[in-house]
This record gives sequence, structure tokens and C-alpha cells, in this order.
Amino acid sequence: MNFLAILTFGLGFFVYLTYKPYLLDIAIAALMAISFGKIDFMLSRYIKNRYIIATILTILLAVLIFGPALYFLIEAGKYISQISLDDIKHILEKVRQLIHHIPIKKVQEELLSFLRQDKIAELYNEIVPIVAAITAKSAVFIKDTFLIIVFFFFAILYGRDILLYLERVIPLEESKLRALFFQTSEVMSVVFYSTILTAILEGVLFGFIVSFFGLDFFLFTTMYAFSSIIPVVGGMLMWLPVSLYLYSVGNTTGAIVVAVYSIVVISIIADTFVKPMIIALVQDFFEAEPQLNSLIIFFAILAGLSSFGIWGLIIGPAVTTMFISVLKFYDKQNQPEKENQ
Repeated sequence: MNFLAILTFGLGFFVYLTYKPYLLDIAIAALMAISFGKIDFMLSRYIKNRYIIATILTILLAVLIFGPALYFLIEAGKYISQISLDDIKHILEKVRQLIHHIPIKKVQEELLSFLRQDKIAELYNEIVPIVAAITAKSAVFIKDTFLIIVFFFFAILYGRDILLYLERVIPLEESKLRALFFQTSEVMSVVFYSTILTAILEGVLFGFIVSFFGLDFFLFTTMYAFSSIIPVVGGMLMWLPVSLYLYSVGNTTGAIVVAVYSIVVISIIADTFVKPMIIALVQDFFEAEPQLNSLIIFFAILAGLSSFGIWGLIIGPAVTTMFISVLKFYDKQNQPEKENQ
């Protein structure tokens, strides 16, 4: 190992220690920049100034994701902080009345045992730390959001120069490096934009129905949109508490309407039938060929969310796409050998 290699390794180690707290933010910003690659390319046909393009895309990112996310965290924290012990007692009493209608006796007994009077105070005491945690996470999220937006701006601004530099220094054929970049960009674009559009659609549908019962349209649209990102149970995290709340205040009809509407219109029609149409439209718009099937993307998002939280929506599909793309390179390398044998 020569002196330059030792120097590079040593400096790289200290750079890692210096920027370690920001590495995840930098990675997310870079992946977001990759997912905006197609739009960047489209804008570059009409706008030659890179600063203007970077500014437009940064504002678009902030408006699309981080603005509603900050609103969601702040408003959710306010709502939870206003919950009192009497509110919980009242809601749980209504829930116990509902449980008595469950036909299966064993299930009924278990649920009633879980919601005993002596557990109400315990449940309330568990909510208080949740409020504190949400407040703390909100502060961290705001800090991360600011850093990601800043890093995203520079990733867009200097992205092409960075890609050209990587082509020169990475010991990988230029065609393979570009294929890896563009395949990741295509998958990220399809996953990112189809997820955003589906979340907005489902959020608006939910906000529309709950607004008929006196709840804030924009707040519950935003809350449901973010909840719907969580696979399988995301929507239920919103419509079930809202239905229980409406039932607890005596609006039984509203509780039933919200529950049935959410299951039929949002979960079945919108998520099962409309979502694939949205994905197809996004693929056509970006002229993207599907690199991963929907099942792999589903597990990539699920794994990403469980490992990295909300940022896993970006990291999971990106890492999975890159890994599969690299495996395909090995397959193509071995293909000529198999043909010669």
C-alpha cells in the first residue's frame, strides 16, 4: 500500500468521524436527488441555469413532503396534548359497550379484561411519554428536514459533476455505472411519485368524509396521507380512532359511515384498484421500465420503514434496486462464459 492510499484511508476515516451525524441526511438527500433525476433532465431542456433548476426542485420537495410533514407533527402533538383522563375514560366506556356486542365470548372477556377500570390511569400515564416523544422527535425531524433540504439543493446543483467524477474514479465500466444510476432513478421515481400521489388521493378521500362530521379536512387529509404510507395497517391507524371518537360522542351513524367508507372506498377501491393505475401512469410519464415487481417493492418499503422510519420509504427501494442491479451485472458477465461452454 503506497503513501497516497494510506493518506486517503486515514483522511477518509476522519472525514467519516466528522460527518457521521449527518451521513443519513446526506444519503437521503442524495437518493431524493436521484428520484428527481427525470424531472431534472426534463427541466434542463428548457432551463440552462443549474441554480434555478436546483432552487425549483428544492422548493418542490419542501412543498410536497416536508411542509405537510411538519404540519402533521405539530398538529398531532397539539391534539394528543389536549387529551385528558376524563376523555380516555369516556371513550373506553363506549368501547366496552361495543365489546359486549362481540358474539365470541372468549374474545369479549379478553378485551374487557384489558380495558378494566384500574388500567385507565395506567393507559393515560403511557400517553404522556408519547406526547414527550412526539415533541422530541418533531424537533429532530425539523433539524433533519432542514439539513436534507440543504444537502438536496447541492446534490441537484452538482449532481452531474459528481456522477462524471464517479465515472472517472470508480473501477466500473461507464455503461454499468450509468445503468446502475438510471435504473435506480427509474425505480425511485416510480415508487416515490406513485406513493405520494396515492397518499394524497387517499388522504383527500378520508378528509372529505370526516369533514362532514365536523373534523378538520386539511389536518385529517394530511394525517391519513402519512398513515397510508405504512403498508397493510396504515389506514386503520386513522379511521379506527376517528370512528371510535365519533361513537364516543354519540354519533353512531358517523362512526359506521367513516369505518365502512374507509374500508370500501379507500382500502378496497382506491388502494387495490386505483393505485396500480397510478403506478402505470407514473411509469408511462417517466418512460420507466419496471425493474422490480410490486411484491419486492412492497417488502423493500416495509423493511425500510421498520429500519429507518419514514425515511425507509426512500432508502428501502433504493438499496434493493442497487443490489439487484449489481447482481444482474454478475449475471451478464457470466453469460458469455455459459454460451462458450
